[in-house]
This record gives sequence, C-alpha cells and structure tokens, in this order.
Amino acid sequence: MDHIPSLPRSFNDNTELLIFADLFSGYVIAKVSASRSAQTITETYEECVFRRFGVSEVVRHDQEPGFMSDFFKYFNKILGQRQRATMAYRPQANGSAERMVQTTTRVLKMYVQDLDQRDRDEYAERPTFAINTARDRIRGETLFYMIHGWDPRSTLEAVIPAREQINQRLREAIADRAKTHNDLIRPHPVEAGSRVWLYLD
Repeated sequence: MDHIPSLPRSFNDNTELLIFADLFSGYVIAKVSASRSAQTITETYEECVFRRFGVSEVVRHDQEPGFMSDFFKYFNKILGQRQRATMAYRPQANGSAERMVQTTTRVLKMYVQDLDQRDRDEYAERPTFAINTARDRIRGETLFYMIHGWDPRSTLEAVIPAREQINQRLREAIADRAKTHNDLIRPHPVEAGSRVWLYLD
C-alpha cells in the first residue's frame, strides 16, 4: 500500500489517495481520503480490502507515520496479518505500489477536467478498473481475472467479436502453420551401417 499525498484540496475536501496493490497479481484498489492518519488508513483498508478479500497475509508499505503508528500495528495484530515496512533507502521493495502511484497519477491527470484538479474525487477510483482489466504483458492475463477467475462483462464485448471466435481463428492459424511446416520437412532415414558424425563434448 502507498499514498499519493498532499494533493490539492478537492471539492469534497479530500487531499489524499490511498493505493492498495496486490503483490501477486498486481490488482489495484484506490480510495480518496481527507487525511493520512492511522485511523483513516485502517478504516480505508477495512472497507476496500478486508470486506472484499479477507485478511491479507502480509501488508507491505513504506515508513510513512500513518503506517508505522501503534494504532495500525495493533490493527494488524488483531487481524493476524504481518506488517512489513520497506527501508527508506530501498523504495523498490514496495515497487508494485510505487509503480501504481505513478500510473494512477498519470491517468488522473488525463481525466480530471478542473485546472486545479479539484474534481478528481469523481475520477480517482474509476481508472483502477481500466488498469485491472488491461491485459498484463508479464502475467499474460488481466489482473481482474487473476483475482476473480473470470473477466468482467464490458461494453467492449458488443463492439469486438467474442473471445471464443478469436481463439478459434488462432487455433486454425496455428494448425495451418504446423501443417505447412510438416509438409516441407523430409525425413532423414538412418539405416544400420550408415556413417554418421559423432560429436563429443
């Protein structure tokens, strides 16, 4: 988890954006808040993560005071989840959350219409759906699919052909390519008594 801190005060008096990123799948959850206090962080975690997915095994974060407070430590102890703070000189240990902070900030700058970005509360949580339903290049699936086991229905399904049609065409193309390759290959028969090169390493 990480914060996008000290944003301009929005129309709803929010100045913070809390980002939760799952370490395994990369799934992202964002929530606007008015402060960085331990109580606000705890309530946001309970609302956004705990109610949906249950207790986390480990919570990784930087050494921000709200995360390092006794209140948040006791909250984690009650839930039975471990708390791991990254070192100040090694922020890449919390790399997935740091990357999501950059990505979410970039996306918000594109969507927000007010010059002072005071209307970002309306848009802050929406880009996470786009991030979670985009196919991840490394994992080969969408982040949403990795968490839920199914892809969400979207308006794109009405515009593009169904996934099964595309998969069928891909299977046919692969079979055609394999057949063409196999037709061009000639066997190299080796009979008893034939001379062959022997390579010893």
